[in-house]
Amino acid sequence: MIVTYQASEYARYDHQWPTGREELQGVAAWFAGEDSHLALCLKATGKLIGYIALKPAEDEGGLAFNLGYIFHTGYHGRGYATEGCRAVLDRAFGPLGADRVVAGTAAANKPSCRLLRRLGMKQMGQHTGSCQGSPDGEPIAFVGLSFAISRDEWEAVGESSPQRAE
Repeated sequence: MIVTYQASEYARYDHQWPTGREELQGVAAWFAGEDSHLALCLKATGKLIGYIALKPAEDEGGLAFNLGYIFHTGYHGRGYATEGCRAVLDRAFGPLGADRVVAGTAAANKPSCRLLRRLGMKQMGQHTGSCQGSPDGEPIAFVGLSFAISRDEWEAVGESSPQRAE
C-alpha cells in the first residue's frame, strides 16, 4: 500500500515513507502500538487498503483531533475513504467527545479536498508548506489547505445524510 502511495502524484507533498520490508514492519509495529491509527481492511478478504489517523490536536476552543488518511490507489473512488472517515468522525464526536476535528491537504490533491468537503468540513485557511525535498535537496513547496468541522456542524451533516442515517 505504501509503495503505491509513494508512486501517486500526491506523495510529493507528504513525508517520504519507507519501502523496505524491515522498515515497513517497523512502521506497522509503531501503528499497532498506539490507538490513533486505524487500519482499513476489506471485509470479504481482510486486505489492508488504507489507514485513518485521528490524533489529538491543539485547539483553543476545546478538545480537537487531527484527521489524516492514506488509501491504496487501487481503491480510490469506491467510497471506502468516505465510509471510513465518517465512522472515525462519529467516534471522534461521540465517545471521544471532540469539539472539533481538523485536517489538512495539498490544494493540488483535488480528491482529498472533495473528500473533506463531502464529510462536511469547511476550508479554514491556506498556507505554503514543504514536507520533503526534491532529488537535488531543494524543498518542494506546495499550497496547503486546512479544513475543520465542529461538533454542531457534524451533527447537522448527520441529520441530512442518508448514508449516516442507516
